[in-house]
Amino acid sequence: MRAHHDPDLVLVQEMLAPPPLEDARRSLEYWERRQKSLRLYQRQARREAREMAVRWEARVRAAERVRFEGTVLGRIAGKLGLSGLVAHRLPLDKGRLLFLAWALVPRRFKLLAWGVVAAWIVVAVATFAVVAAVFAQLG
Repeated sequence: MRAHHDPDLVLVQEMLAPPPLEDARRSLEYWERRQKSLRLYQRQARREAREMAVRWEARVRAAERVRFEGTVLGRIAGKLGLSGLVAHRLPLDKGRLLFLAWALVPRRFKLLAWGVVAAWIVVAVATFAVVAAVFAQLG
């Protein structure tokens, strides 16, 4: 038996669906270029361009997610509940790869790493203070 689809619900689903990926990317590029090209005193226009760039960035991510979930790997990840963890932009840049690696590090090691960084900063500040005091005494 064929399911009866309400035309109003179909229309609403089409309107809520993300735009095609290429259209979304072109719109995002437009708003980013516009934001960079506006003068400093054009605050209202710059604010609008910034807000629209944020909106279109979300739409690009949604379109990438829809495209990814249409692939076999995306469907498998969706069935496993991992589709939100998989990077939607397949070419990973260095920042995304580091973020993914950091997300996989256990919490205990993260705390240890932050402790080492904090200790290094304290030692650097103390060394700078000692060097500044020595130069103040010599000068």
